[in-house]
Amino acid sequence: MASLGCLLALCVLLVTQISVFRAQNLEKSRSVWVEQGLVRGKIYKIGDRQLQIFRGIPYAEAPVGNLRFQRPVKKSRWENEYSAVEYGPPCIQFMDFHSNDRFSSENIKRQSEDCLYLNIFSPYDSLDESKLYPIVVWIHGGSFLAGSGDTGIDMETLAKNFVFKGITVVTINYRLGPLGFMSVNYDSHIDANFGIWDQKMALDWIHLNIKQFNGNPAQVTIMGESAGAAAVSLLALSPLTKNIVHQAIAMSGSAMAGWAIERQQNPNWDIQNVADYIRCEKTISSEDLADILAHQPKQNRSKYCNLQDAIPNCLRNKGEMNVEELLLCFQQEVNFTNPLFRRALATELGVSKMVVDNELVVAAGAALAQKNARVPLLTGVARREWAHKKPEFYNFDRYDNMTWDTVVDSVRRIIENVFMARLPHRVSNSTIDLISNVTVLRYIDDTKSDLRMPSVVTKLQNLEADIEFVSPCQKEVDAYAENDVDVFLYSFDYVPQGTVVEEEFRWFSMFGNNTVAIKRNEKSLPGNEMSAFHGLDHAFMFTKGYSSNFQIDPFSKRDKQMSRVLTNMLANFITQGNPSTELYQWNAYNNETQSYTSIDLPPKSVDGKLHWPAPDFWNVEAEMLSEYSLIEKSMLKELSASLSSEDRIQLNAYRRAWYALWLLVAIIGALVWITICYLVINKSQRFSTKPYDNIIVNR
Repeated sequence: MASLGCLLALCVLLVTQISVFRAQNLEKSRSVWVEQGLVRGKIYKIGDRQLQIFRGIPYAEAPVGNLRFQRPVKKSRWENEYSAVEYGPPCIQFMDFHSNDRFSSENIKRQSEDCLYLNIFSPYDSLDESKLYPIVVWIHGGSFLAGSGDTGIDMETLAKNFVFKGITVVTINYRLGPLGFMSVNYDSHIDANFGIWDQKMALDWIHLNIKQFNGNPAQVTIMGESAGAAAVSLLALSPLTKNIVHQAIAMSGSAMAGWAIERQQNPNWDIQNVADYIRCEKTISSEDLADILAHQPKQNRSKYCNLQDAIPNCLRNKGEMNVEELLLCFQQEVNFTNPLFRRALATELGVSKMVVDNELVVAAGAALAQKNARVPLLTGVARREWAHKKPEFYNFDRYDNMTWDTVVDSVRRIIENVFMARLPHRVSNSTIDLISNVTVLRYIDDTKSDLRMPSVVTKLQNLEADIEFVSPCQKEVDAYAENDVDVFLYSFDYVPQGTVVEEEFRWFSMFGNNTVAIKRNEKSLPGNEMSAFHGLDHAFMFTKGYSSNFQIDPFSKRDKQMSRVLTNMLANFITQGNPSTELYQWNAYNNETQSYTSIDLPPKSVDGKLHWPAPDFWNVEAEMLSEYSLIEKSMLKELSASLSSEDRIQLNAYRRAWYALWLLVAIIGALVWITICYLVINKSQRFSTKPYDNIIVNR
C-alpha cells in the first residue's frame, strides 16, 4: 500500500512538472468569434507580460473517408463554443524523428488522420484589445514525413523570443508521407501536394480570422526550416498566395533543391508505385528491413510482406486497375496504422516531394524563382549542414584508410542519387562518370589526398551539403536579386560552448518492450573541429538549447546571447522587413556587391557568394556538364530531322542489310568453329585406337 502511495505521489509530481507553465501562469480564458463560430483559448502571464494562447483550432475538415488523398476542404461552422486549450492530434508520422521529443512526445502518441489544426500565440493587452501585431507562421520540417506544430517548441521560450517582441506566432499541422504527398496522375491533370495545399488552406484561414487574435493579416511572414523551409520557399513563389504572404524566412531549405520538387515526372510516391509495395509486387530492401527490425521486439513484427499487418482486399489478386479505381481503393481500405510499415515505406521511397501541378506548384528549378520572386526573403544555411552525418551513412564502419576506388564509388553514388535529382532530364552513364570524375578532383583532390576515413567522410558531408543546401540557396538568392526583390542571405556559423548531447532511443530485449535512451556527446570526426550543423539554429529559437534529438548542455551565457542575437534578427525582419539590429547592419544581397552575414558572436559580413566556390561549381559548371547527354541526343535528332522520307527508307534498308551481314558472319564463324572442333576430336580418336607396334619392351 505504501509503495502504491509513493507511485501516486510520483505521478502527481510528474503531472505537476509537465503542467508547470499552465499552473503558474494561467490568468483567465478568452473567447473570440471566427468564421466557423466561437472559440475559447486562455491568457497566460509571464513576469509582467501577458499572451493569449489558442491551441488545436481546426482550419479544415478532417481529411478522412472520401476526403483522403484530396485537397483540404474548408472547415464548416460549429454550433457550440470550441475549446482550443490543448494541441490537436499530429498528423500520421512516417518516420520517428520526434517520437521522443521533450515537448511533443505525449501528443505524438495521439497522431491521427484527423489532424488539420493550428495554434496561435499572440500578445495580449487588456487595455487595448484592438491592437494588431505582425504575424509569423511556422511551418515545421521533417522531410515531409514527420513533425507537427508543437515539436521542439517550449511555449515559454517561444513567448519570450517572439511574442513579447510584438509578434503573433501561428504553428500548423499538415499531412505527411503518402497521405500528404502521394501523386495521382490522371490523363488531363495531376492531383498531388495535399500537404502543401493544407498549408495554403491554413494561410487562407489566417487571412480571414487572425484579426480576432490581434494578428495583422496584412503583415504575414511564413517561416520554416529544412522541408518546412522548402515549403516556405514554394509558397512565397506560388501565384496562389499573392496578398496572403508578404515575407518569407527559409532556414536550411529551398524549393530549388532536388529533394524538394520532383523534376523528372516519375515521383516515388506516385499512387501506382505505392500500390505495388502494398500489394507486394515490389519489396523493401532486406538491408532496410534489417535496420528497422534490429531494435524492435518480435511481437511488433508482422507476418505480411513489407512489415504490413494485412494486404487490403481491394489490392489482392486483382488485375490492372485504373487511377480512379486505385484511388477509391486507397480511400476506403488502405491504412497506415502500422508504424513499422510506415517507416519501412518511407525508408524505401525517401523524402516526400512536391510535384508540379500547374496550380500551386507552377514550375521547378530556377525558373520558379526567376518568374515569381516578389516578396522579401531571409534565407541561409548552416556552416556544414551534414556535419552530424555518421560514417555508417556512407557504409563506412571502420576507421581504416579508404581505397581510392571506394572513395570514387562513394562520390559517384552521391552524384547519381543526389545531384541527378535536381536535373530536369535524365543523363547517360557516361555523363554521370564525367561529373563524378570532376567532383572527385574538386572535393577529394588527387590520389595523394588524405584517404583516412574521417577525412573522407568530412569531404562527402561537404559534397552532399553543397548539392542539397548551399547551391540551391544561392540559386534562389540570385533569382530574387535579379528581380530586385530584397533578399537577406546568411550562414549560421555559431558553435555552442556547451556539449551537444545526442539522444537516441533503442529497444533491447533485456529491458522488455520499453525503449532505452542512449546519450552520447556529439563530437566532430578526428582531425576536424565541430561546426554548426543542420537544425542547430532551432535550438536557439524555440527552446533553451534543445532540438528533437539533442541538447546543448549546459546552455551557457554565451549560448543565451546567441539566442538573443538570432531571435532579434528574425523578429526585426518579421516586424520591419530588415534583420539589422542596433549593433549590426545587415545589407540586402545584390549581384553587384555580393555579401552575406555570418551569424556568429559577433555577426559579421562576408564578401562573395554563399560558401563560394561551391555554388558556382554546382549551379554553373556541373549543370553545364549535365548538358553533355542532351547535346549527344540533340545531334542525333538534328541528323534524323534533316533526312527525307526516301533517305530514311534507304537508311533503314542499309541498317537491315548491315544487321543481316553481321548475322551471316556470326553463323559462318560458328560453323567454322564447329568444323574445327569436329576434326580435332575425330583425329584424336583415330590415334587412340591405333596399336603401338613401335614400342620395345626390354626383359
